[in-house]
Amino acid sequence: MKPLRVTCCLMVLLLSLVVFAFVGVAHAEPGLQSDLTAINGAQGTGHVDVSPTADDQHDTVFIAQVTVNVQGARPNTTFTVTRFVDQPPDGVCTETGGGLTLGTLTTSQGGAGASHFVRNSPSSAHRGDQFDLDFHVVGDDGTVLLSGCMTVTVK
Repeated sequence: MKPLRVTCCLMVLLLSLVVFAFVGVAHAEPGLQSDLTAINGAQGTGHVDVSPTADDQHDTVFIAQVTVNVQGARPNTTFTVTRFVDQPPDGVCTETGGGLTLGTLTTSQGGAGASHFVRNSPSSAHRGDQFDLDFHVVGDDGTVLLSGCMTVTVK
Protein backbone atom coordinates (compact mmCIF):
# COMPACT_ATOMS: atom_id res chain seq x y z
CA MET A 1 0.00 0.00 0.00
CA LYS A 2 2.81 2.46 0.83
CA PRO A 3 4.60 2.10 -2.53
CA LEU A 4 1.32 3.00 -4.25
CA ARG A 5 1.01 6.23 -2.21
CA VAL A 6 4.61 7.19 -2.96
CA THR A 7 4.05 6.52 -6.67
CA CYS A 8 0.86 8.64 -6.67
CA CYS A 9 2.63 11.49 -4.89
CA LEU A 10 5.50 11.36 -7.36
CA MET A 11 3.07 11.39 -10.30
CA VAL A 12 1.24 14.44 -8.91
CA LEU A 13 4.56 16.21 -8.38
CA LEU A 14 5.72 15.37 -11.89
CA LEU A 15 2.45 16.55 -13.47
CA SER A 16 2.61 19.79 -11.45
CA LEU A 17 6.10 20.49 -12.73
CA VAL A 18 5.01 19.86 -16.31
CA VAL A 19 2.00 22.18 -15.96
CA PHE A 20 4.07 25.00 -14.40
CA ALA A 21 6.64 24.72 -17.18
CA PHE A 22 3.99 25.92 -19.66
CA VAL A 23 2.57 28.77 -17.59
CA GLY A 24 3.62 32.16 -18.98
CA VAL A 25 5.17 34.69 -16.65
CA ALA A 26 4.53 38.40 -17.24
CA HIS A 27 7.68 40.48 -17.54
CA ALA A 28 8.40 43.95 -18.81
CA GLU A 29 9.38 44.05 -22.44
CA PRO A 30 13.09 44.30 -23.26
CA GLY A 31 14.07 47.95 -23.05
CA LEU A 32 11.31 48.76 -20.55
CA GLN A 33 13.32 47.88 -17.49
CA SER A 34 15.88 50.09 -15.84
CA ASP A 35 18.04 50.12 -12.77
CA LEU A 36 17.58 53.03 -10.39
CA THR A 37 20.88 54.73 -9.63
CA ALA A 38 21.56 56.97 -6.64
CA ILE A 39 22.92 60.45 -7.37
CA ASN A 40 24.68 63.00 -5.17
CA GLY A 41 26.10 60.36 -2.82
CA ALA A 42 22.65 59.12 -1.83
CA GLN A 43 22.15 55.66 -0.38
CA GLY A 44 20.23 52.89 -2.18
CA THR A 45 19.57 51.34 -5.55
CA GLY A 46 16.52 49.91 -7.23
CA HIS A 47 14.75 48.83 -10.37
CA VAL A 48 11.73 49.89 -12.42
CA ASP A 49 9.67 47.75 -14.84
CA VAL A 50 7.13 49.23 -17.25
CA SER A 51 4.60 47.01 -19.03
CA PRO A 52 2.16 48.64 -21.43
CA THR A 53 -0.65 46.12 -21.12
CA ALA A 54 -3.51 47.19 -23.32
CA ASP A 55 -5.72 49.94 -24.55
CA ASP A 56 -9.44 49.99 -24.96
CA GLN A 57 -11.14 49.03 -28.19
CA HIS A 58 -11.21 52.63 -29.39
CA ASP A 59 -7.55 53.59 -28.77
CA THR A 60 -8.59 56.30 -26.31
CA VAL A 61 -6.85 55.04 -23.17
CA PHE A 62 -3.20 54.11 -22.60
CA ILE A 63 -2.72 51.53 -19.83
CA ALA A 64 0.61 50.53 -18.28
CA GLN A 65 1.72 48.54 -15.24
CA VAL A 66 4.70 50.05 -13.38
CA THR A 67 6.63 48.26 -10.65
CA VAL A 68 9.30 50.09 -8.65
CA ASN A 69 11.54 48.54 -6.03
CA VAL A 70 14.23 50.04 -3.84
CA GLN A 71 16.88 48.33 -1.72
CA GLY A 72 19.88 49.41 0.31
CA ALA A 73 18.14 52.64 1.33
CA ARG A 74 17.67 53.98 4.83
CA PRO A 75 14.95 52.29 6.91
CA ASN A 76 11.45 53.82 6.99
CA THR A 77 12.14 56.25 4.14
CA THR A 78 9.15 57.32 2.07
CA PHE A 79 9.96 57.64 -1.63
CA THR A 80 7.85 59.58 -4.13
CA VAL A 81 7.78 58.01 -7.60
CA THR A 82 7.53 60.49 -10.48
CA ARG A 83 7.53 59.64 -14.17
CA PHE A 84 8.56 61.96 -17.00
CA VAL A 85 7.34 61.55 -20.59
CA ASP A 86 9.42 62.97 -23.42
CA GLN A 87 8.80 63.54 -27.13
CA PRO A 88 10.16 62.86 -29.69
CA PRO A 89 11.14 59.25 -28.86
CA ASP A 90 14.87 59.47 -29.48
CA GLY A 91 16.23 57.64 -26.43
CA VAL A 92 17.20 60.93 -24.77
CA CYS A 93 14.98 61.99 -21.87
CA THR A 94 15.03 65.79 -21.50
CA GLU A 95 12.08 65.96 -19.06
CA THR A 96 10.89 69.21 -20.65
CA GLY A 97 7.25 68.10 -20.37
CA GLY A 98 7.33 67.95 -16.58
CA GLY A 99 6.63 65.02 -14.31
CA LEU A 100 3.60 63.23 -12.92
CA THR A 101 3.67 61.70 -9.44
CA LEU A 102 2.48 58.07 -9.52
CA GLY A 103 2.56 57.49 -5.75
CA THR A 104 4.86 56.55 -2.90
CA LEU A 105 6.59 53.59 -1.33
CA THR A 106 8.11 53.27 2.13
CA THR A 107 11.15 51.16 2.93
CA SER A 108 11.15 48.53 5.65
CA GLN A 109 13.48 48.34 8.64
CA GLY A 110 15.89 46.59 6.26
CA GLY A 111 15.86 49.51 3.78
CA ALA A 112 13.84 47.83 1.01
CA GLY A 113 10.44 48.64 -0.45
CA ALA A 114 8.35 48.11 -3.55
CA SER A 115 5.18 49.43 -5.11
CA HIS A 116 3.03 48.69 -8.13
CA PHE A 117 1.17 51.39 -10.04
CA VAL A 118 -1.36 51.18 -12.86
CA ARG A 119 -1.26 54.14 -15.20
CA ASN A 120 -4.49 54.79 -17.13
CA SER A 121 -4.44 57.92 -19.21
CA PRO A 122 -6.45 59.37 -22.05
CA SER A 123 -4.30 59.12 -25.11
CA SER A 124 -4.08 60.82 -28.42
CA ALA A 125 -1.52 58.17 -29.35
CA HIS A 126 -2.43 55.08 -31.33
CA ARG A 127 -1.03 51.57 -31.44
CA GLY A 128 2.59 51.65 -32.51
CA ASP A 129 3.22 55.26 -31.42
CA GLN A 130 6.23 55.74 -29.15
CA PHE A 131 7.47 58.07 -26.41
CA ASP A 132 10.44 58.20 -24.06
CA LEU A 133 9.98 57.72 -20.32
CA ASP A 134 12.15 57.99 -17.21
CA PHE A 135 11.59 57.95 -13.45
CA HIS A 136 12.74 59.89 -10.39
CA VAL A 137 12.35 58.12 -7.04
CA VAL A 138 12.96 60.73 -4.33
CA GLY A 139 13.17 59.92 -0.62
CA ASP A 140 12.04 62.15 2.21
CA ASP A 141 15.65 61.90 3.46
CA GLY A 142 16.96 63.62 0.30
CA THR A 143 17.87 60.41 -1.56
CA VAL A 144 17.39 60.68 -5.33
CA LEU A 145 17.30 57.55 -7.50
CA LEU A 146 17.08 57.96 -11.28
CA SER A 147 16.16 55.46 -13.98
CA GLY A 148 17.53 55.32 -17.46
CA CYS A 149 15.57 56.57 -20.46
CA MET A 150 13.18 53.96 -21.93
CA THR A 151 11.23 54.09 -25.19
CA VAL A 152 7.64 52.87 -24.81
CA THR A 153 5.51 51.60 -27.68
CA VAL A 154 1.75 52.03 -27.32
CA LYS A 155 -0.12 48.69 -27.50
